Amino acid sequence: MKFKISIPVQNWCIFVIFLNNILSVLPATLVTYPEDEVWSFIKETPKRNLTKKCADSLGLVESYLTDHSTLEEQRRFFSASFGTGDAIQFVSRDQDRWIFRAMKCIKAAGETSYSASEYPLSYCYGVPSLWDSEEADTAYGICLPSTCADNHKTLLREWQSIASNKSDSKNLEYEGCTKSRHTKQWYEQFIPMADFSFDMVLIFLVGIATVYHVKRGENSKSVPIQLLLAFSAKKNLRKLVEMPKDPQSTIQCMFGLRFLSMVWTLVGHSFIFVQAYLDNVDEYKADLVDNFWNQWITNFTLSVDVFLTLSGTLTAYSWFKKWQKNTTEKEPSWNSYGYWLRFYRHRVVRLWPAYIYTLLTVTTRLSITHYHPMWPPTDPAVQCPSHWWENILFINSLLDNRCMPWTWYIGTEFIFYLVSPIFLLSLRRHPSFGLGLSAIVIIISALFNVGGMLVYNFPPTQFLWKQPEIFNPDYIKHHLLLYIKPQYRIGPYIVGLLLGYYLAGFQAQTQKKQRSIRFIVGGWALASVAGFWSLYGLYPAAQGWDWPIYHLFYGATHRVVFSLALGWLMYACHTGIGGPINRLLTMPVLLPLSQLSYSVYLFHMIPVVFTYLLAPFPIVFETKWLMLGHCFIQLALSYFFGFETTMIAELPALNIERILLNWDCKAASTLKPLPSNADVEMKLKPNENGEATNNKNNLVANL
Repeated sequence: MKFKISIPVQNWCIFVIFLNNILSVLPATLVTYPEDEVWSFIKETPKRNLTKKCADSLGLVESYLTDHSTLEEQRRFFSASFGTGDAIQFVSRDQDRWIFRAMKCIKAAGETSYSASEYPLSYCYGVPSLWDSEEADTAYGICLPSTCADNHKTLLREWQSIASNKSDSKNLEYEGCTKSRHTKQWYEQFIPMADFSFDMVLIFLVGIATVYHVKRGENSKSVPIQLLLAFSAKKNLRKLVEMPKDPQSTIQCMFGLRFLSMVWTLVGHSFIFVQAYLDNVDEYKADLVDNFWNQWITNFTLSVDVFLTLSGTLTAYSWFKKWQKNTTEKEPSWNSYGYWLRFYRHRVVRLWPAYIYTLLTVTTRLSITHYHPMWPPTDPAVQCPSHWWENILFINSLLDNRCMPWTWYIGTEFIFYLVSPIFLLSLRRHPSFGLGLSAIVIIISALFNVGGMLVYNFPPTQFLWKQPEIFNPDYIKHHLLLYIKPQYRIGPYIVGLLLGYYLAGFQAQTQKKQRSIRFIVGGWALASVAGFWSLYGLYPAAQGWDWPIYHLFYGATHRVVFSLALGWLMYACHTGIGGPINRLLTMPVLLPLSQLSYSVYLFHMIPVVFTYLLAPFPIVFETKWLMLGHCFIQLALSYFFGFETTMIAELPALNIERILLNWDCKAASTLKPLPSNADVEMKLKPNENGEATNNKNNLVANL
């Protein structure tokens, strides 16, 4: 019995339109081609436009990969690396899958860290436009013998013609290749070895300074000797581990908060970057995003707001404490240009040495330490030679953030530091005006977030795992246009400034008002609810629920709300109502871990990628404990490199600054001697970094 289905033309048109609309919102995936089609491309590509060496190598690919001595998975990896995908999402939503295919091509060559392959391969890709394309273009990827590196453009265009059935002839403006092995390993190249030698000189200098310090002490009046002792490990280790004698001279709970935020940041980045090495990545993404309690990972970008809040709090607290106690200097005004230039100079001296050292080391050596190159669009060895100056000038977050992209925070926070005097002076001279100005700026920043979400259809924060269909899936565009820009992120920093202002005022009170049990319990309850909502309130957006008003409200306010909850925690701990939480956050072991956090942050992305490169490929997701095990190793390596950076760059630079300032001031003999009571009072005043310093050095450093 036969059935005849008749669909009216009008209904058929409606169905086609409906189907087209459905397909237009379905997430694009990379297309994989049958093995026979890949072999056909290798065999039938015209050889007339290729070099003889490349043509001969193409002819040997199949015999190499089908040889009995070649592993079966190498042949599968080779054919599976060929593909096409959405060009717009090449460096965004689909980036981990492109890297995964590149890894398959590299593994097909059979390279190891100790043995070079007889048939090295290169993964080559071509994209019509990498950064600013809005058209529905296609990206192409192929695996070739490395001897075809000079002919990859020709072969990419041939693959473009075959894969598109000759329907796509657009120029592939952005092209590149990742080799299965460096032409020369890092120890065979001049620049990496020069950087390594420079490291050895610095370590030797630290050793010499330490031995001299142990044998002769540090009481020499000779400036050259003092400069040498600036590198003493004995001196700098003492700075890392000594707790301030005056518990109120700094906000001690910051020690634990800074360390925990560093751990949180590393865990989040680790869980992002593992995606490029996972075989069953869709299963991993579903497990991570669909579990409500996993939002401490998927919403980990709030860790940056912890750093911003801590930075604002410490800046305001140390500044207001200084001028509440100081009686020998004239307070700065709006036109105290010399004072503010020194204010900024100290910040640059605090940031530059470790930053520049890390930039040089990561770019010239660590990025090429592994036997094969990294993914070119995000490889510091590729991007930093052209964009390093953006980082040095702290403007990388205002531009495309190509070099060491995780350091956008440093540029954004430095911009906040540049504008902080506006708030500091306003609060000092006219508190009501300063509070009003702070509130207005926070509200304007929240409205900017709403506008950005509406214009670009962005989610409330970057979605780095699954991208619901109701939002723009381009998280790199979100990153560049909204996530890293100062005008969208200043709210938590201002909350920190206000907290520092209040804590300094509270500390200056001779008789502190007794707080009731109701106030304490109510404060902790409100802060707990605010913190929980700001962390776990992302779930409706992550699940793609159609709650547009909620998504806009959450995106505009959750970072400030989280900062306010954190502010209560710091207030409670610093003013004596923190209880066991304060005791946990102020444990002595957390002090050095906190002091190292800046250098650790600079280096942490290298171990994050490195441990996954060393793991067997591909990684099969079964449990998150595997990733957490990687996180533990990555954290240990990060602290090792962070400790090295702190000892040979960060702390010596701060020591040298104080020595030179003391020298200049002694030569000028313009400082008035402090009375003895002021000397005692200011002995352990913290500098802006929360470090307890000698009173005279601290006074000079702030002049």
